[in-house]
Amino acid sequence: MKYFILSILLFVRTLAVTGEPSQSDTASIRLLIESAEKFIFLNTDSSIRYAQQSLLLAEKSNLKQAGGQAFYLLGGNYWIMGNYPKALSFILQALQIFEKLGDQKAIADTYRALASIYRDQSDYSNALLYAEKCKSIAGKTIITDIYTIIGSIYEKSGNLDSAIRYLNMAAENDLKNNGKPHYGYIPLIFGNVYYKKQDYLRAIRFYDQSIALLESQKVYKDLMEACNGMAKACLAISKTDSGIAYAKKTLDIGRSTPFQLGELEAADLISQAYRSRNNFDSTVRYMELSMAIKDSLYNQQKAREFQTLVFKEQIREQKMDSDRIRAEEDRSENIQLLAIAAFIPLFFLLVVILRRKKIKPGVIEFMVLVGLLLFFEFISLLIHPWLESRTHHTPVLMLLALVLIAAILVPSHHRLEGILKKKLAKHQIKEPVQVPDQTNVI
Repeated sequence: MKYFILSILLFVRTLAVTGEPSQSDTASIRLLIESAEKFIFLNTDSSIRYAQQSLLLAEKSNLKQAGGQAFYLLGGNYWIMGNYPKALSFILQALQIFEKLGDQKAIADTYRALASIYRDQSDYSNALLYAEKCKSIAGKTIITDIYTIIGSIYEKSGNLDSAIRYLNMAAENDLKNNGKPHYGYIPLIFGNVYYKKQDYLRAIRFYDQSIALLESQKVYKDLMEACNGMAKACLAISKTDSGIAYAKKTLDIGRSTPFQLGELEAADLISQAYRSRNNFDSTVRYMELSMAIKDSLYNQQKAREFQTLVFKEQIREQKMDSDRIRAEEDRSENIQLLAIAAFIPLFFLLVVILRRKKIKPGVIEFMVLVGLLLFFEFISLLIHPWLESRTHHTPVLMLLALVLIAAILVPSHHRLEGILKKKLAKHQIKEPVQVPDQTNVI
């Protein structure tokens, strides 16, 4: 019966150590991340601020998943602003975290982001590489997006037929999932393709569809791109008034959504349109606006770089505090392990000393059982960190490994217990009393 109890104890311990560690309340971090997601296409400065705050809290609470999401959102914001080196740096940090956690959905999202960053940097080979990586593991929730991104990569690289093929796949998947066209980025890229094919009327039809969808969904960053595309197509067919109107619409949206790259393109388009009409006053006015946007973009870039340096210093100081606390915890844990390691042989020494006393066999068995349980639990405690690193915290692998160890330890316990009981029992057998020979006694 006691062997059965020992087996149950060891098995229950395997279940306990493979469970997720308890975490503090993450409601505030979740709220910050949701706010960063909400503002990413509306106001990048607000989104960055929320993402940085969530990252600070995630690092402090050692919440890896939340930290990865914060890095991902920071990368997305810097991509929107056109700061591709910083965007790449943050997304790669997010990818490293998600790979360690084994989160396939988050990994697919980072691959998608990397494909967009490399595409906008004109590194089309790497863009396609990460797009294909994303496609190989993507769930149905983002497969439409990744088809569209692949189409956009081919569009920007000039492979327009391949672009159309993937955009058709994206449109079919979008229609299948939503029952009607829903994803406004698909007709936006279609418009870009047909603009490059100089089929301006078809491009205008796609831009018009894109604008309607993006406007209803309030995806303002993409809406500004669609309006600029419509402006270029209208100007190409000499509909100058319409072209100017759509470019001005981009500037109007930019008042609430600081996507300055889109504003800069719109100001340049309006300036070119007025120049074609020999309207020099308006040409100069919008050229000056273009220069002002460039100056603002440069100054804001400097301000954001300064803010990023401050933020990195906060992270560094917080990490130093965390490392100090962790070092103190490790020191305390090591002291406890040493105390346990010293106690176990002392316990067995006590058993050996007590064997010279008259002790009931049941007490001997109990003390042997306790001593061996302490010994085997100490072994499990020592190898647990090594197992975690080798199994990458995978619960199933941890469970299998610890059950295997338990299967080895239980029979070992039986044999060691038998040996110890046999040795201890010898001292419990009374030696025969020598009776003096009285035959010669008178």
